[in-house]
Amino acid sequence: MSAQSKLSSLALGLIGILTTTFILFNFGAGIISFIWLAILGEWGIIVNGVILMMVSGFLISIALMPSLLFAAPAAIAIEKGHKLMAVVFGGLAILYTVMLITIWCIWIMWTFTDTATVHSYIPILIWSYCVALGPWQWLAQQDSHSGNDSSSFTTFVAQIAYLVAIVMALMSANVSTVAYTFLAIMITGTIFQIVGMHWDDIKKGVATKEVKEALEILEQAGKEFHGYGFKLVSDKIEKALLENPKALKKYVEDGNPLKEKVYMLIATTAGEHVGSGHYHIYRGLLDEVGNELLEIFDSTIDELVILGTLKKKEAKEHKETVRENIKEMG
Repeated sequence: MSAQSKLSSLALGLIGILTTTFILFNFGAGIISFIWLAILGEWGIIVNGVILMMVSGFLISIALMPSLLFAAPAAIAIEKGHKLMAVVFGGLAILYTVMLITIWCIWIMWTFTDTATVHSYIPILIWSYCVALGPWQWLAQQDSHSGNDSSSFTTFVAQIAYLVAIVMALMSANVSTVAYTFLAIMITGTIFQIVGMHWDDIKKGVATKEVKEALEILEQAGKEFHGYGFKLVSDKIEKALLENPKALKKYVEDGNPLKEKVYMLIATTAGEHVGSGHYHIYRGLLDEVGNELLEIFDSTIDELVILGTLKKKEAKEHKETVRENIKEMG
């Protein structure tokens, strides 16, 4: 496993632990603070919090509408292939949301704790966490159901920022210091989010000459095919090319043509996928994606014959081997 893969696994593991911790905290925080405040007789705070949690989802949805002024151009830019403009407008849309979350959360915290006593300060802080982040968590769940997971990450960062704000409030920090800290955490999270969303493009931008040329050949080859099958193949090949630039450079320095290498990778990857049994309806019978993969494999093998990499007899043997694998799997 490469150092990059190890770091990715470590990061995913850490996020998983933090996510589990927040799920447990979110589940218990509302119940504990509710009971605590009820014992103290702080029914006004409880009722206000419940009302806000009921109506704020709708209010926040309206407040988020101006972000569409940035999100719409970002979508158009992506469709037209203007990646830089997509990053700029997408970043502005996220930044607007970050500012809105920060203002909302700080306002909720200070509004709720303004009348708190020494005895009620801690439960009110915990209750304000639930009131402030409850509607954002609900909206993130709705976005997640529609296939948009970016809101979940933004809400996750907001939870971290709010917990830090609670600690700072307990240490008697003033509102401006807490607000700036909250915003700094949110912006840092946003930067990580944007970099993560465009990490593949960043890696392509700094890739070696050989890798860039290979990716262009891969993209050109993809124009011959339509459907999900080639995306499965190209995603795996892109990752392999970006992770092994030295091997590709040596391949070229040894006098081998890049097109041959790319088409060999396409054929190998498509053959592995189609023979894996994951794209079968039944034993020996491929589904739609499986048929796409088989078409990609056959066409690429034929191209390798034209390039002189394979002889016709070898090509026929490769095709027969893959079809035997298809018959046995499923």
